[in-house]
Amino acid sequence: MKDEELNEIAEPVAATVRTMLDQLRDRIVRLPAPYPRYVIFLSASDGTARARVTTVTADSLDDLEVQLTGQPLRPQMSAGYLRLDWATSVRALAFGDYCAALRVVKRNYSRKGLAFDPKFQHAVTEAEINASALLYRGAAVPHCAINQKNFQVFWKRRFGQVVQMPAASDVIYLFSSEGLFRDRAEPTVHRLLPTGKDTGRRAFDMTDTDQVESLIRNGADYLAKEIHPDGTFNYGWHPSFDRPIQHYNTLRHASSTYALSEAYGLLKSPHLRDGVERSLAYLKAERIITPDGTNGQAYLTDLANEIKLGGNAVAILAICKHAETTGHCGDLQLAVQLGEGIIAMRRDSGDFNHVLHADSLQVKDARRTVYYDGEAAFALMRLYKATGDPHWLNAVRQAVDRFIVQDYWTNNDHWLAYCTSELARHDPNPAYIRFGVQNVKGYLNFIANRITTFPTLLELCCATRLLLQQALTDPTLRPALEGLDIPAFVDAMETRAQYLANGVFFPEVAMHFRNPNRIVGSFFIRHHGFRVRIDDVEHYLSGLIAYRAYLNERNAFFKLIENHGMPNQTEELKK
Repeated sequence: MKDEELNEIAEPVAATVRTMLDQLRDRIVRLPAPYPRYVIFLSASDGTARARVTTVTADSLDDLEVQLTGQPLRPQMSAGYLRLDWATSVRALAFGDYCAALRVVKRNYSRKGLAFDPKFQHAVTEAEINASALLYRGAAVPHCAINQKNFQVFWKRRFGQVVQMPAASDVIYLFSSEGLFRDRAEPTVHRLLPTGKDTGRRAFDMTDTDQVESLIRNGADYLAKEIHPDGTFNYGWHPSFDRPIQHYNTLRHASSTYALSEAYGLLKSPHLRDGVERSLAYLKAERIITPDGTNGQAYLTDLANEIKLGGNAVAILAICKHAETTGHCGDLQLAVQLGEGIIAMRRDSGDFNHVLHADSLQVKDARRTVYYDGEAAFALMRLYKATGDPHWLNAVRQAVDRFIVQDYWTNNDHWLAYCTSELARHDPNPAYIRFGVQNVKGYLNFIANRITTFPTLLELCCATRLLLQQALTDPTLRPALEGLDIPAFVDAMETRAQYLANGVFFPEVAMHFRNPNRIVGSFFIRHHGFRVRIDDVEHYLSGLIAYRAYLNERNAFFKLIENHGMPNQTEELKK
């Protein structure tokens, strides 16, 4: 770019554009015939609308730079979000074979771009395909499949014409890519990772505490922003088309408030506390009932005239965490009443009823989801921490003893891991350590290799790490770790944490969706249409907050393993 051309782009944008072009020259890959020598996709957005994408092909690097810096593209080059992707390899195959191959690819996990002709006149990137739901046919179809309606809408917007889908025998072209991204608000040019499981996002180090904290801050800010003045949340979004999720769930409202309060405890940002307190005020005024008055049990009510065991539990967690992080204990009596509501839902067998009719307190569902049991036990554990009343500790012991008899470890439940790790600190019974170890021992391969981000797996690991740490410091508890491959556990936990970067709406990902500003900084569930729901954000936040605490103690944890008779396992950790 010549100096006079740079002068037409305001500083410091011109400097980062120059940096991008220099890096582009160093990194771009030359394609073989019959394809254009260089193929690049310029994506630009101001954050208020889906990125405008322009395909640029050239026979030389000089020609490519002339096109990118010419007058027609100059407004895009100076946009708030600028992304340059280039094709690195191309594979030709019949369209029918492509459609057949999609049937074995999990929905929204196709990671290659698609060209309908060898000259790339009609080509779309992996980011465009996924953000515009071109291969998504809804939750009923588990694999990728052509969505004809979405293709027609996209083609008209992108190319100004009606799409003509290829015949089965027609040749199409799959291409891999990598890229660069620049946010005008910051000086850094980010390298975007090449085609694979991390396609199209920046390189991100989940062992860097500052980087992890940036995700926590952005996710917490997003969640707080979604709280209305009346204390209710925007429940969630389908970001491909910026559509709200038309539903509500008070349990998830409360659990998201708990996670936001966790974030406030770390970040101490006043707007986070304000959001937590508005959310709790709504629950107290509108959703919590005390059928027998102020001295009786309390219950969190949900839609469909329901009281859920898990709802009471997460309301307790939210109140107790707010008290812990702010010193304001005025709602602890309400938490105690909610705890008594949980006790009232326990049957003579020791099992909990899961759902009651809110108007009659009669049982609606004896069982609904195993997660309610773990949530309830964890909540009672937090009540003990907040009040010091042994009534709650004894109730947790009874519940966990029942879980052990019933082999609840087979559920690999993160809530049970939270509960067990806290219970063992107050009651270091080897049976509780063994139970916590069983909860992960046969699950490590799944944790490490699951294709979905599955943030609760990180919560499971981080809670269990605290249990291992306790057992390693007590010779009487160390036998309870028998059979656990600690290096494999650590590897699974750290692999899962790193993989969570693939569920972050970094701006280079968000810019291809309909309303980037709404979702940037949040977290998504790819196989559910990139859904952003308050509880999705909640679980990412809780997992990342716990993982950040682990990073602060990581070296000490490794040393602990080495110092307590497990040198071989420590050597594995260092590899």
